[in-house]
Amino acid sequence: MDKIVGVEISHRFAPISVRERLALNKEQTREALKKLKKYYKEVFIISTCNRLSVYAYGTSHNEIVNFFDTFGNYRQYLSILPDTEIAVINLFSTTAGLESQAIGEHQIVGQTKDALDIAREEQTIGPVLDELIRQSIHTGKRVRLETNIGKFSASLATVGFELITTHGYLINEATFLVIGTGNMANLVATILDRTSIKKLYVASHDLERAKEMAKEWGGTAVDMNNIHQALAEANVIIGGTQGEINLLHEETMATSKCPRANFALETGGSKLFIDFGVPRNFNPDLKNHNNISLYDLDDIKKITYDGLLKRYDEIPLAKKIVNQELAWFMVWLKNRKVAPVIEAYWKNLEDMRDEELEWLFPKMGNLSVHQKELLMRFTHRLLRKISSPTIDGIKNIAQNIHIKDNPINTAKQILDIENVEIFVPKRKITIGTRGSKLALTQTNWVVEQLKSLQPDYEFETKIIKTSGDEGNINIVGAFTSALQRALLANEIDIAIHSFKDIPTEDVNGLRVIPITEREDFRDVLISKSGKKLMELPSRAVIGTGSLRRTAQLKQIRPDLDYKFIQGNVDGRIQKMEGGEYDAIILAAAGLRRLNMIDYATEILDLKIMLPAVGQGILGIEIVDKEGYILDLVKKLRHNPTKYAADAERAFLIALGGGCNLPIAAYANVEDNEIHIDGVFTNENGTLFSRKSITGNVKERRTLARTLALELKKEIEETIAKNKLNEITTE
Repeated sequence: MDKIVGVEISHRFAPISVRERLALNKEQTREALKKLKKYYKEVFIISTCNRLSVYAYGTSHNEIVNFFDTFGNYRQYLSILPDTEIAVINLFSTTAGLESQAIGEHQIVGQTKDALDIAREEQTIGPVLDELIRQSIHTGKRVRLETNIGKFSASLATVGFELITTHGYLINEATFLVIGTGNMANLVATILDRTSIKKLYVASHDLERAKEMAKEWGGTAVDMNNIHQALAEANVIIGGTQGEINLLHEETMATSKCPRANFALETGGSKLFIDFGVPRNFNPDLKNHNNISLYDLDDIKKITYDGLLKRYDEIPLAKKIVNQELAWFMVWLKNRKVAPVIEAYWKNLEDMRDEELEWLFPKMGNLSVHQKELLMRFTHRLLRKISSPTIDGIKNIAQNIHIKDNPINTAKQILDIENVEIFVPKRKITIGTRGSKLALTQTNWVVEQLKSLQPDYEFETKIIKTSGDEGNINIVGAFTSALQRALLANEIDIAIHSFKDIPTEDVNGLRVIPITEREDFRDVLISKSGKKLMELPSRAVIGTGSLRRTAQLKQIRPDLDYKFIQGNVDGRIQKMEGGEYDAIILAAAGLRRLNMIDYATEILDLKIMLPAVGQGILGIEIVDKEGYILDLVKKLRHNPTKYAADAERAFLIALGGGCNLPIAAYANVEDNEIHIDGVFTNENGTLFSRKSITGNVKERRTLARTLALELKKEIEETIAKNKLNEITTE
């Protein structure tokens, strides 16, 4: 069944060094639209300095992901929008300024309009996306009209102006060079409007355009191929062109013979470079020179934080408006599904009216044109009043088109319009998930498996915010309880969890089925220096949020410092690269699902690190009752994974533990035999016990409990022995 889908790469998850490689100019956007139109009924692209967003109307987002793959392996930076509601709220939030680098900025509305024009020109857009985008633009305007989100200074122009003044430049005594005459360069006009300047140069690939802008701004036009003199003279250089320029862009400036590169090393005066370009206009190596200050879009993102605080206060009201517009659009979209039925019904009524008027007119004598028009208007009004309850009823059915016995087919029979065909799914299954990239990736994988098993069903993904997503990770069920409540309230039909996050206590009325094949169960080390665990220097700082990992690592590297870390995969890697940690430990399964396993410096052997109970296993949770959902989910059964999950969960329960205690286990099933490794330590890891057990898979729970009790007994005996030694010593 067709739906609105999308894939996006933006400043939220991708650094500028990645974004600039995927930036599309207008011609590249047109070519991309043509390529994607082969796979989708409708397609639309927004390409700006901060995002490349592709929205489409079709059956799956997979072809868009394949399009992004043509640029290289950037899947770890992608935000997948796999379902209509998720895609719509993302676009509405974008045009509302909620997803912008500078919250509430106005420019995105104009950029969305421009993108709509291009899609219309290329004829890649149709009624669904056309209405979606027009509604998103309306949403953006409404948010800025009804809130103050865009009324506090946080624009690129304002930030640029502040950079100039904070670096001590007196603008009326400074010489400026502006490179590019497009949208980014137009922002510079705002800066220049605030005060007079000593001198202005405007450079562009299009010299005529440069002359126009120079005349408008009171400056001098410069050809792009001859700007070294202006570069040497300028105090402030502002880049904003999307085209490639050979400006200080050589890999090794110090050995370059290009005068446009060497001037930076030869001129004694200080210079400020502000780079609004994507790709970047200036070589990042400029930052290494004492007389140069360079700021690109990622630097500006950090600077704008304080200026945006006031805008953040407006976010709740802006989100409320976005949700209102989302609800309206979803009603419109569902109504559109039954539009062919309504159109056919109305045509039948008009045909009957015309037939009756054709019989009536000759019997009424000589009617004037005005009288005939009046009769036509009267019968039209009569038809509207007669048909209104029926049409409203059909629209109401459209809001729940999946209810039993397909009432839309009943409506077709009643209205005598059997020749109209619309797709009516046999069932609709709503799948709940957290909103993180990893959770969505896992859920998308499950949805694709279910679709292949039951193509006549519609699957809708719904994001549920959990306590863990809000930072409260120390409570039981931090990542699961909100999804479980949604299941019990019939808001969703299936919840997708990481099995290791599911508390040991069962929820009455729900059932967890760990049946999809297990992903890589191991842990990995990612180090900033590229050194493996045994190569790290003493006192190196290791980031991990798990006592289990810390306790095991201390057995072989007690000389390292272990520091708590929290956040998603991207966030943890950024913290490490920012210098807070020398290395971090993550689960291999998450990295593989995000296509980020190449980040791993070392995959830790089981001899070094046993995984968390259930690591790499997905838990599919449903309401505990027989029915079509259970029957469908059971088809994903992978028995070795289920048996391993049973054993590991029994091991955890026997020790009375949860995910926040230093407990580890891994069960491996081969034929009818199961081998279980287990680790149990005290909270600080000073008392450590590791054992294993092997037996028949049918006895998996008994074996796991036996192993757990042996480990617990060993720890307790060690504690008792230590206490006896203390008494004896005293």
